[in-house]
Amino acid sequence: MASWIPEQLIVLRNIAKSDGSVTTAIPAVVLQDDGRCLATLIVRGTPFKNNWVIPADQRVESVENITPSSQRTYKELSWWNHTIRLYLYDFGYSVWLNFDKDNRFESWYGNLEAPFVTTPIGIDTRDYALDIVGKPDWTWEWKDRPEFEKRLELGVDSAEHQAWVLEQGQDFIRRFEAQAWPFDMGWQDWRPENDLAPRQLPGSWAEDFGSANAWSD
Repeated sequence: MASWIPEQLIVLRNIAKSDGSVTTAIPAVVLQDDGRCLATLIVRGTPFKNNWVIPADQRVESVENITPSSQRTYKELSWWNHTIRLYLYDFGYSVWLNFDKDNRFESWYGNLEAPFVTTPIGIDTRDYALDIVGKPDWTWEWKDRPEFEKRLELGVDSAEHQAWVLEQGQDFIRRFEAQAWPFDMGWQDWRPENDLAPRQLPGSWAEDFGSANAWSD
């Protein structure tokens, strides 16, 4: 059943595997929730919190020296573009749609992650370090495979867990290539009707709602 209503503010959070604390918190607005897919919008310029900012060329190396999330310092950053995130109920990935500075659709993004859980302020999930980039011409490519493979090599992830993550990625790819749900919902044609104001995080953005207990990875 649908849980959220259009225009409602929610907080999209990533929960660390290391200690269950919040690594990223982003305020977003609900576009639609039909009980199958929760569509959210992050407005360009939205301030958000992140305590895991690693340059791309250091991502693989960083796996060997992961500092527990609660020991890191949060940075306040600004979201760079309008982004629609489609959170699919009970799926192991979300689908992001990125738009350029002129609000033209730019790319799809498959973020492989734990099935989201609802919190009093929004939704929580856990990132699985492997992603898929989809282009408007319906071609695609894996992203961050070296980092993902390093996690297996070091025992950060189990072989069983990574096999499941890859299955979720293959599901994304099958649906994407077939232009099937949720890729047939038409969100790539979305355009803002007027100037959109960035949302702000509530004071409870870092609160522990026990979400880490929802996942066994």
